[in-house]
Amino acid sequence: MKLATFTEGGSTRIGVVRDGGIVDLSVAVPDLPRDMIALISSEAAMAKARAAAEEASTIPLDKVTLEAPIPFPGKVLAIGLNYRDHVEESGQAMPEHQVWFNKQHNCITGPYADIALPAVSSLLDYEAEMCFVIGKRCKHVPKERAHEVIAGYFVGNDVSVRDWQLEKNGGQWLLGKAMDGFAPIGPCIVTREAIPDPHRLGIRCYLNGE
Repeated sequence: MKLATFTEGGSTRIGVVRDGGIVDLSVAVPDLPRDMIALISSEAAMAKARAAAEEASTIPLDKVTLEAPIPFPGKVLAIGLNYRDHVEESGQAMPEHQVWFNKQHNCITGPYADIALPAVSSLLDYEAEMCFVIGKRCKHVPKERAHEVIAGYFVGNDVSVRDWQLEKNGGQWLLGKAMDGFAPIGPCIVTREAIPDPHRLGIRCYLNGE
């Protein structure tokens, strides 16, 4: 199942993408939560959404604007230098430990929204990333059960200004990674059952066809 947040007719709602259209869940199942986080946090609500999506009518996708699937996530954590090609491209040493950073709420934007070049730098960079949506409140989850708390996946763009990330503030990554609109995400949350093995997915980023 593909879940999306969309705007149509001046109103933003959540829905299920199907066959080139989107099922408006507020119409198909009026008693469902109107917020994506509330929806994916409830197994009962997700079951209703799944059943409705098979039968309900759709709005053509070209009639709506797809927004960030979760416009206001509670926490956005990321791992830097997380694949070998990127480490070699950057000329940095292979990290011995995971390099963590976070994106702020102001970074989150829609999958097709413009990305503004900040006035403080022209060294804008982009990275295609695979994103995991944690759908259950959890703590101390053993790695063999980690998949149980994943609601789904989407792609994201980890936008950075490299000088602010690596030079201007002593090598602290936060400012270079967390400017306005620096985390386009979406267009849909693909739910966990639709992707049996996420490790087999390919990730590509295209810039002007390259």
